[in-house]
Formats: sequence, C-alpha cells, structure tokens
Amino acid sequence: MHKQLIAAAVAGLLAAPVMAQSNVTIYGIADVGIGYGKAGDTTFTGVIDGVLSGPRLGFKGTEDLGNGLSAVFVLEQGFSVGTGAPSSTSRQFHRQSWAGIKGSFGTISLGRQYAPGYGYTGRLSAAVPGSVFNSQAFLTNSIPGATMHPGTDARWNNSLRYRFGGKSGLAAEAIYSFQDTQSGDDRTDDDKLGVGVVYGGGPFAAGVAYHRSKRADDNLNEIYVGGSYDLGAVELFASYQTAKEDNVVDASVAYFGATAPVGSGKVVFDIAKLSDDENDDNDSTSVSVGYTHGLSKRTTVYALANRTMNDDNASRGVFAREAGDGSTSLGFGLRHKF
Repeated sequence: MHKQLIAAAVAGLLAAPVMAQSNVTIYGIADVGIGYGKAGDTTFTGVIDGVLSGPRLGFKGTEDLGNGLSAVFVLEQGFSVGTGAPSSTSRQFHRQSWAGIKGSFGTISLGRQYAPGYGYTGRLSAAVPGSVFNSQAFLTNSIPGATMHPGTDARWNNSLRYRFGGKSGLAAEAIYSFQDTQSGDDRTDDDKLGVGVVYGGGPFAAGVAYHRSKRADDNLNEIYVGGSYDLGAVELFASYQTAKEDNVVDASVAYFGATAPVGSGKVVFDIAKLSDDENDDNDSTSVSVGYTHGLSKRTTVYALANRTMNDDNASRGVFAREAGDGSTSLGFGLRHKF
C-alpha cells in the first residue's frame, strides 16, 4: 500500500507539468443592435448583428513543446445573435480554422486564415475593423473579388502562412492559398498569394500589402498602403488601395479617418471614395461618424451613422441600397466580449 501511494504521488508530479504546458481559451463576441436604413424608396428597420464587430465563438490554444517551440491553433465560428443561427451554413468554423508551430523564427500555420489585407486594413482605419460602418471595408467589399478588407474574402482556405514579429516594431507575413479542390486541368486555377510588411512604433504605424488572386484568364492584383499617427488629442488614419484585373476590375479606394478620445469612449469619423474606372457612373463616397462608449473593459455601447453618395449606376450603402440614390444608415447597440 505504501509503495502504491509513492507511485501515485510520483505519477502526479510527472503529469502536472505536462498539463500545465497546455492552454485552451474559449472566447467570443456578442454584438447586437437596432438598425435603420433608407435609399430612395428602399427602407430597412430591424435587429442587426455585428454593427461594431462580427459575433463569434472561438477556441484557441497553445502547447509548450520545449526548446522555445509551441503548437498553436484557432477555431472560430460566426453566428447571429438575433436568430442564433451560424453565419455560414457551408462551414462550421468559417471565420478561422488553422493550426501551426510558433517559435523565435515566427509562426508557420496551415488552414483557413487571414490574408495580410484583413489585419492591415483594420489596424490602419479609424472605425473598428469589423464594423459595417467602416467606410473602407464596405466600399472595398463591393469590388468584385476584392480581398483587402476585414471580411470573408480576406480569409483564405487551404492556406500556408508565415508571420514574423508582433504588434510593435517591424512585422512581416506571407500566405499562399491552394484551391479548394484538386480537380481541373490546372491545379492552380484559383490559388492566391499575399505578402505584407507593417511597422508600429510609438505614435506611428504604417503598412503595405499585396494580394494576387489567380483567375482563369488573368490575375486580380491588389495593392494597399496605409498609415496612422497618434497626436494624443486625435489619431489620424489614411490609406489608398487598388484592385485590377484586365477587362473586369479597375478600381481604387482612398480613405481618411480620425478618432478622438472622450471620457470612457471615443468619437469616430471616416470618409472614403471608391473610383471604378472599369464601369461608368459607378463611383461612391461614404462618410461615417459615431461614438463608442466603454461601460467596462468588455462591454461597449455605440451609436453610428453613415451617408453614402452614389453615381447613377452605383448601389452602395450600409443597410439600404438603390441604384443612383444616396443611402442613409443608423445603428445603435451593444457589444460584449468574453
């Protein structure tokens, strides 16, 4: 009996460090509010999800492998707070789904992952990256095939990604996405490539990114350059990006934004101009303004407004769209992070 107790104690001591080396975190966002939109004769009023950030439930984990190495993974699913339904019916973890190895050399990972255009456009814009009122995001999202915005098109399936560096200093990354299926005459028919470099130090940050999406006849090439500067009383943001594919897409988005802290919250302003050189009278200008207030570190209430002016053939807006008409949208709600 005495020997059995000693053996059990030794086994417990050996097992404890192994268990301590693994860590899994459950996290998420619940964001829901009321929205209103009007464009011409089209109106919208109702409960809306993800005005500030897309609702999500995620699992992320690390395991210490020794010698400075760690195994890492992320599984993240979007959902609707209003209905409880998943955001995507075709994928279980459609926001992110990847695993990899992290060390002093950086992180190498495989799966469904963010391309550089997701993080850079979010970090270097005034509005919260996932906000539907982010003028850069929803104007760029209207460009056919464009991937340089914080949305679904900036998440690439079957991708190999390398990233080096953190949130401060110089960071670089590269990603290659293999097509979803292995059938067809050319396995690389819809492969994608992305590279980016970003710097953040003190009040200044800047980044440049390039995406190439292969098409049957040509490639869609996207270039993004952005920066921000924190003056204390106000932080300024600016960017310019292009998307070009012969005889299909030739568009650009110029963006300027600003935020100013007010008590426990901040005032947000941005303006963006989409110029479509491939299609006549298809330009749009978007202006967003709002206020976000932190009730706590995890809970934020917000009020946001957007006005989008469209050319005769353009149909863009946050909650309501009608070709040739301007669109006005309002959003009020609450976001809770857990």
